[in-house]
Amino acid sequence: MKFSCALETSSERIRLVNVISPLIKAGYQLVSQKQEPSENGGNIIHVIARSLGSKTQADLIEDLSSIEGCTLFNLEIDEEGGSSAAPAKKTLDEKSVLSAIGAYYPKIADIVSQYEDSLPIERRMTALQELGRKVGGGIYQRDYSLGSPLKMPTTITRELVPALKGLSKVKAKNNVIYLIKCPFCKSSDHTHSGCHFIVGYIEGFLASNPAIDVVQVEETNCGAGSTNICEFTIG
Repeated sequence: MKFSCALETSSERIRLVNVISPLIKAGYQLVSQKQEPSENGGNIIHVIARSLGSKTQADLIEDLSSIEGCTLFNLEIDEEGGSSAAPAKKTLDEKSVLSAIGAYYPKIADIVSQYEDSLPIERRMTALQELGRKVGGGIYQRDYSLGSPLKMPTTITRELVPALKGLSKVKAKNNVIYLIKCPFCKSSDHTHSGCHFIVGYIEGFLASNPAIDVVQVEETNCGAGSTNICEFTIG
């Protein structure tokens, strides 16, 4: 079984040798490996290797996921059993993605994009919204839950906008939020789903505020491929 993978380290001190040594000990033959710096302060380790024994895909995923200080964000497997077999792409686990977001927040656009790319197209919208709800709700609880809760529209200008500024340049007008140079769709085409993360983020953030009734958020304009200004309306 031959595979290629990419892992992101949680620190620049975790280097190529810290990744390939456990793989060699676990019974993998290295074909090629490369290290490059990550935007989040760690390293990206690219590895192509093959198993020497009777390793299964589940064994491989477990071996890669157990490498200390690393997050697996891309894996393609070639069973080498036939030329028509397509590589299997691993869907990233939401729990691992949330852990990576917690470690690198607010520099999370690449993590969200990697999660999006790992998902089947039909699951992307709902999965990204759910991820966004958990992140947005967690940020409200962490940074804004102390003191008296603010009602609408004050919570938008005094809490939601400052929270979103960690992710992107933001403007707000009444109940409409604008993300300028939105990092979640900057490289997307008309089929993008990255901004659904922001829809969920806003919903989760506001839903965690006990002074706010149930809200619905809709992306009313996406700037992917044009202005790169994305518009979200809170209803």
